[in-house]
Amino acid sequence: MKNNIGFIGLGNMGMGMAKNIIKAGFPLMAYDVREEALREIRKFGAKTGKNPQEVAQSSKISIIVVLNFAQVEEVIFGENGLVEGGSSGDVIVVMSTIAPAEIKAIARKLEKKGIKVLDAPVSGGKEGAEAGTLAIMVGGEKTVFDSCRDIFGAMGKNIYYLGALGNGSSLKLVNNLLVAVNGVAVAEAMILGVKAGLDPDIILQVIPKSAGDSWMFRNRAPRMVNRDFACRGELDILLKDLNFILDMGRSLKIPLLLGAVAKEIYQMANCMGLGKEDDSAVVKAIEKIAGVEVKK
Repeated sequence: MKNNIGFIGLGNMGMGMAKNIIKAGFPLMAYDVREEALREIRKFGAKTGKNPQEVAQSSKISIIVVLNFAQVEEVIFGENGLVEGGSSGDVIVVMSTIAPAEIKAIARKLEKKGIKVLDAPVSGGKEGAEAGTLAIMVGGEKTVFDSCRDIFGAMGKNIYYLGALGNGSSLKLVNNLLVAVNGVAVAEAMILGVKAGLDPDIILQVIPKSAGDSWMFRNRAPRMVNRDFACRGELDILLKDLNFILDMGRSLKIPLLLGAVAKEIYQMANCMGLGKEDDSAVVKAIEKIAGVEVKK
């Protein structure tokens, strides 16, 4: 008999992740602030709680997939939070992308109650969350990781144990530095080609077979050409992560020149009102300057 799993946050990423836990045979107790999300997960076989406290009372392992540190803190320590329903030996798995220092601060507070913490941010986008193919980067005690390994396996194909708490968050920020800088490079390259008179469909065909290819090109350039900016990965979330990345660089006393430039370009897109669109919408900010649109 598999243990009950608690799950907080049924948004773009969380809904697919929660469904895959259920598919793997784990009983699930879920909570989200949106009633429509709770209705959907109930149709899939989950039970739902009235608040995080109720989720913790029914689950030894609780997973959090919310937007930012403020929401993680509210879920754990707020009124009717996980800590009020938890007990010694419970595990909280934070799969949101937050700063390494923030996850360590959470763990210090929960240590007094005997609750263990893992940081386990993910990469692979909404599509990976739905398909169960995420990369999951985990930091924390090895024995705690081992107790959650089967749950991670339900959500992802590439599970990495990285040692100390906070290492998962650190590696996710390294990854997102590459995502952000590459996203801007893809946008600039597409604009350069179109401004030079190239057919954007030809660019889409040639680059994946050339040295300039990347995962970001294959996943973001078609969205730019098709003007498909429906949110899979929110631009504002990537901007938030860039702030964490630059803070991390400052704390380690290293320059992050490309990260700083990328951050300002995503900030420009945010100021244009594009923050809730897909992060590929960063192309619109550069198009505005270049006076050309990347489209068929």
